[in-house]
Amino acid sequence: MSIQEQLDQLESLLKNKNLDESNLSGLFHQLRNDIAEHERQLDILSIAGAELSKEQDQSSALALILYTARNLTNADAGTVYSVYDEFYDDPFNPGELKSKSLIFEEMHTESCNKYDTKPDAPPVPMEIDGQPNNRHVSAYCANTGKIVNIPDAYNEKGFDFSGTKKYDQMNNYRSKSMLVLPLRDHENQINGVLQLINRQTADGDVIAFTKNDQTIVQAMSYQAAISLTTQKLLQEHIRLFDSFVQVLAEGLGEKSFYTYGHINRVAELSLLLAEEVSQWNEGLYQRIQFDKNQMEELRLAGWMHDIGKLTTPEHVVSKPIKLQLLHDRFEMIIQRFNSKIKDLEIEALTKKVKGLEEGADPDYFDNIEKEKEEKTAELIEDLQQINQGNVGGEFLEANDRDIILKNNQINTSMHLQVTTTFIQGEHRITHVEKSPETTMEPLIDEEEKEYLLISRGTLSDAERKIINDHAERSWRWLMSLPFPKRKMKLPLYAGAHHETLNGTGYPNKLVAEQLPIQSRIIAVADIFEALTANDRPYKQPMHLEKALEILGSMVKKGDLDAEIIRIFLKSELYKKYAKKFMHEDQIGDIDTDKWILNYYPIDFSNTLPN
Repeated sequence: MSIQEQLDQLESLLKNKNLDESNLSGLFHQLRNDIAEHERQLDILSIAGAELSKEQDQSSALALILYTARNLTNADAGTVYSVYDEFYDDPFNPGELKSKSLIFEEMHTESCNKYDTKPDAPPVPMEIDGQPNNRHVSAYCANTGKIVNIPDAYNEKGFDFSGTKKYDQMNNYRSKSMLVLPLRDHENQINGVLQLINRQTADGDVIAFTKNDQTIVQAMSYQAAISLTTQKLLQEHIRLFDSFVQVLAEGLGEKSFYTYGHINRVAELSLLLAEEVSQWNEGLYQRIQFDKNQMEELRLAGWMHDIGKLTTPEHVVSKPIKLQLLHDRFEMIIQRFNSKIKDLEIEALTKKVKGLEEGADPDYFDNIEKEKEEKTAELIEDLQQINQGNVGGEFLEANDRDIILKNNQINTSMHLQVTTTFIQGEHRITHVEKSPETTMEPLIDEEEKEYLLISRGTLSDAERKIINDHAERSWRWLMSLPFPKRKMKLPLYAGAHHETLNGTGYPNKLVAEQLPIQSRIIAVADIFEALTANDRPYKQPMHLEKALEILGSMVKKGDLDAEIIRIFLKSELYKKYAKKFMHEDQIGDIDTDKWILNYYPIDFSNTLPN
């Protein structure tokens, strides 16, 4: 009996002056109980509404919805389903629905102490053989939008409860009363189903759900459905953004396969480092704790830190050797050396002919051949050395420099003369003829010399600037995106990975107090990965010990965060990373205490972020 019906009965008794004391006492007692129950339910609804409005995680929101509905009705068990739409994989007809089903999201059975998120249960099809599946009560509710209130499922003839009975048998349970309601979104579309089982009295007896239960849960279901819709839209936006970031990364991979690998490894290592920092219970960062949102923000920042390389020229991004410009200039040097060797042969033959004409002795001819072979061997040796120097390294050997300079000065005979004309802004060859006079040119021209003399890596200063410009583009592009409030710092995390604590980095020359710990983590991950990567076409992978020495020298210069590297070493995360991503011959024993002794600053506290 509703409160209104009780009030009507009381009014009737008073009008008829039928003032039976026992009737009045019982009626007032019932009214007090019902009013107290309504107040309890209103309090629950109020608290649940406030919590649902704040909840960002879908699983937590669904668990809260089910808990609240059970609490409102004193239900022992319940299930929340969401409607899942499967579409045909046809790019030329997007959005064509293939099937609809109900996915188990939350399943609670309090008396069995079971609280399952994403339970291992098959979806409930909403259609079978093209017809609505109205045999399953949850599917019927979703298909029709009708509320179903069943006093005893085992005695209900209209639905198939074989699945329910199987669950009961497995868990020594008895499902009896059941209340099933549709969850509708703001457009009145059904996006889920709420199912409550076994309403209980204060004594633990199972009774049927009342009309009042139905009304109040239905009121809550609207709020729950809106929360589900919000969560669904949020997850769709997250998936869209993640997919977009993935496509950008794959686009970079099309230009440079190692860049794609680099992005993956930096993102993974950044997350692993952040996890270690969160778990670290000593030192300067012992109170740092990254929540789920911050970890997600860091993951995306790791994926997007090199987004500016999308417009970096391919021949610069993946330059394997110093002379690999728009075409391989080393091939031209080889041709010049071949030409020089042929000149030596022609020169030797000319001298031999002259010796024959003059009747020279055998020693004369032996000396000519010996001289030719020695000069040829010297050319071959020089070319081999130039080839070695063409590969980038950490520094340029003095001997390599001498050979490059020597061959930049050696002259060779050129027997053709070309005439060029300035046409449409370019010098073009318009005439070729045999030169009346021998011209002289070096085996290595001035431009090739400058590239071969690159002391570190394969990039010239101009090319390195082109590469470094990606950081400015990454920063600029990311700052132009309208990130939500919870992701507003992502551009700083991603775009500042080339900044240094001492303010000498790029693109903005930020200083220590301007660099959050997330940017510092990505910076360490970025440099360590670059040093140890074994898929770079322009350099050999570095040994672990050498890579850590370089990190140490950068700490001493004030470039990198010493505490992050200390955690990286002391947690032995470096071992896990090395085992997964590095070759065996790159890995060796590392004395972490010695590293800390050699490189960790006496006082690092003045470089902490704000």
